[in-house]
Amino acid sequence: MIKLNKVFNSFEELFREIPVNDGMTISFHHHLREGDAVMFQVLKSIQKTGVKGITLACTSLMNTHDFIADMISEGTVSRIQTSGLKGKLAAMALNGGMQEPVIFRSHGSRARAVSDGELKVDIAFIAASAADMFGNANAIDGPNAFGSLGYGVWEAQNAKKTVIVTDYLSRGILRDISISQSYVDAVMIVPAIGNTAGVKEGSLKERSNPRDSVIAADVAKTIINCGIELDQSGIQMGSGSVSLQVGRYLSGYMKERDKKFKFGLGGITQDLIDMLNNGTFESLLDVQSFDPKACNSIRNNKNHHEIDVNTYANPLNRSSAVNFLDIAVLSATEIDTDWNVNVLTGSNGSIIGAIGGHQDVAAASKITIIAAPLFRNRIGVIRKKVTTVVTPGENIDILVTDFGIAVKESRQDIIKNLTDNGIKVLKIEDLYKKCISFTSEPCTVRFTDKVAAIVQTPDGKVQDYIYKKV
Repeated sequence: MIKLNKVFNSFEELFREIPVNDGMTISFHHHLREGDAVMFQVLKSIQKTGVKGITLACTSLMNTHDFIADMISEGTVSRIQTSGLKGKLAAMALNGGMQEPVIFRSHGSRARAVSDGELKVDIAFIAASAADMFGNANAIDGPNAFGSLGYGVWEAQNAKKTVIVTDYLSRGILRDISISQSYVDAVMIVPAIGNTAGVKEGSLKERSNPRDSVIAADVAKTIINCGIELDQSGIQMGSGSVSLQVGRYLSGYMKERDKKFKFGLGGITQDLIDMLNNGTFESLLDVQSFDPKACNSIRNNKNHHEIDVNTYANPLNRSSAVNFLDIAVLSATEIDTDWNVNVLTGSNGSIIGAIGGHQDVAAASKITIIAAPLFRNRIGVIRKKVTTVVTPGENIDILVTDFGIAVKESRQDIIKNLTDNGIKVLKIEDLYKKCISFTSEPCTVRFTDKVAAIVQTPDGKVQDYIYKKV
C-alpha cells in the first residue's frame, strides 16, 4: 500500500509532483466572483516556471482577473474558454489581442464539453474554503466560506488532475464533503483564497430603482396570470434587482394562498433562502451561491441542496434540473423583434456580460420571460437585430418592460390567459416603435471580418460570432 501525502505548502513543491507543461489546459471556477484570489496565485506561480501557451478554461472571468491580459501579451496564456469576460480581457479580445478567438459557452454547454471530451482539462485548480488531509473539500466551512461548490464538483470528476486550493485545512475529516478525496490529487494551502465580500459585487448588488419596481410588479403579475399552476412548480429567477423584487411579490402571493413552489433553481440569493425558510419553496437547488450567508443554509437546512453543474444544466443529462422548470425570468442587454436575446455584448459591440445559464434555462423552461427596461442610458434595448445572438428567439415567450408586456404570437395560450385576466398584451414590434420614439434608430456599429470570439450553443454548435471592432 502506497501512502500519499496530498498536502502542499508551496507551488514549487506542488509542480514537482504535478507538473504544468507548455500547452496544457487548466481550469478554474468563479464562485468567489470579484473576490477571487486563487487564479492570480496559481497563474503567477506558473508564470515563474516559464511555461507558455496555457489554455484557460474558466467558468467565468471578472474584472479582478485583468492581470491575465499581461500574461497573454508575454505568452503564458494563449487561449481562453469561458462563460463571461469583462474589463481588460474583454477589450483585448475585441482588439485582436488573442492568438485564437475566445470560446463562450453557457454553464450547461461547459458541462457538456467536459463530459463529451470537447474540453479536456489537464489540471483543475479548484478554490475551496475547506479541505482535509485526505483531499475532501467543501465551500461551507473555513474563514472564507462561500456556499455551493457546484462548478468545481463536475470539474474535479472529469479533469486528468485535480488540485484543491484552500486556506483552511481541517484537523479532522470534513463532515460535509462536496468533492470526494477520490477525485483529488493534491491540496494546496495558500494564505487566502480571496475575499467573500466580492461574491456580491457588480450585478448582484440590489439597487433602489423605481423603474425596476415597475418591471418586477408586472413580471409577478404575468407569472400569476400566464396559465401555469404555480403550486408545485419549478422556477428560476436570476439574481438582479428585478428578480429579487419579483421573488418578494410571489412570496406574498403564494403564502396568502397556501401554495408552494416545488423548487427554486440556479444562483441562490439571501432572498431565495428567506423564501425557503418561510415556506414559499419546498427546496432550493444551488449550483452557485450569490451570498456567503448561503453556507449556513446549505449546512443546516436539509431542503437546501448543493448541486453540480451537470445536474443543473448539462444538455446530455436528461435529468438536468432545468428540464423540470416551469417558469424562468431572465435578463437581456438586447432583444430584437425576432425575439433573439443578447446577454453578452452591448449595442456598441463591447463584451460586457456572461452567458451563464441563460441559453440552458430558456431552452428548457415551459415559459421564459425576459425582464428588461425599454432603454438604458438612452440606448434602446429592443432592436431590429441584436448585436450578438446568444439565446435564439424560439426559446423566448414573453418580454416585460417598463412600458408594457409583449408576448410572442405563437403563444396564443399565454395571450389568452393574460387578456382574460385584464392584462394588456402588446406585440414586440409595438414596444420597438415605442423604444425608438425615445432613442431614435440606433447607429450601426462597424466590425472587421476578424473573429474575436465564438458563441456556442449548449450542444456545441456555433450560435454566433463576435467580430473585432473597426
